[in-house]
Amino acid sequence: MKRAAIAIGSNSTRMLAAEVRNGALLNPIRGREETRLFLGLDEAGNISPDKLEATAQAVDRLYQAALAYGAESVDLFATSATRDAGNSADFAKRIRELTGLALQIISGEEEARLAFMAVSEGKRRLVMDIGGGSTEWTIGEQNRVEWAVSMQLGASRLLKMQPITCPQDAEKALALCREIMTPYAKRLSALPAAPVMVGLGGSCTTAAAITMGREAHGEAVEGKTVTRQQALEQLKMLSAMTIAERMRVPGLPPARAMHYPHGLCILITAMDLCGFDEITISGKINLDGYLMNIDREE
Repeated sequence: MKRAAIAIGSNSTRMLAAEVRNGALLNPIRGREETRLFLGLDEAGNISPDKLEATAQAVDRLYQAALAYGAESVDLFATSATRDAGNSADFAKRIRELTGLALQIISGEEEARLAFMAVSEGKRRLVMDIGGGSTEWTIGEQNRVEWAVSMQLGASRLLKMQPITCPQDAEKALALCREIMTPYAKRLSALPAAPVMVGLGGSCTTAAAITMGREAHGEAVEGKTVTRQQALEQLKMLSAMTIAERMRVPGLPPARAMHYPHGLCILITAMDLCGFDEITISGKINLDGYLMNIDREE
């Protein structure tokens, strides 16, 4: 059966459509629009009218692409930015007017679980999904989650907390990450360790792409590794650059130039606190876990 799902994230809105068979996704197609929803939250915590409409229109375009693929069902869910938004009901109403789709706002713990399902492959893994508004950690094995947490710390959220325009700003951002993430790392340390840390999300795939020297995502970065030292070197380089200079760095999508150093701060701090010198990157996302999970539940 051909199925599709659309996820409204804090940075990107993505679509995945595939023939789902026995937990496998066959002949998948992917779509993505850089909607930057978290940066569209105003001081009152509402999605701005312009950002609300632009994201709803992006959902409609991705929905049409899924239908053109032949998807027999299309689900829609949203994560951190929409969880935070005071006007999420208005957002859901506008999307339904355009597409007929009902918006499900999933919890941070469910977001973590879906990321784990996407990449665990039945093995013991610590999975980290760095988003725009939140970061998830999940540990488990044999497709069984032992512990999952969603932290109120993402690349765009950290950008609002501490912009990075120089190396000194990067040090402040790293200190903020350590302060926020340390309590969760202590809880993680009480569990049996995982031999591998797997990273999902745009910050992780961009880290791999920059080490490759070209823009890459999806299958092109699957299984690539990024060391702590490589991530530190990227942060040192980018924190000393202007936004315009960052936009010319091979492997760094221009749309991520403003907030990518913040994602690096989260990545580096997680590796430090969890005791990993390198992280394995996956081009899969929570949508993969969502479609795989639907098939298993049926």
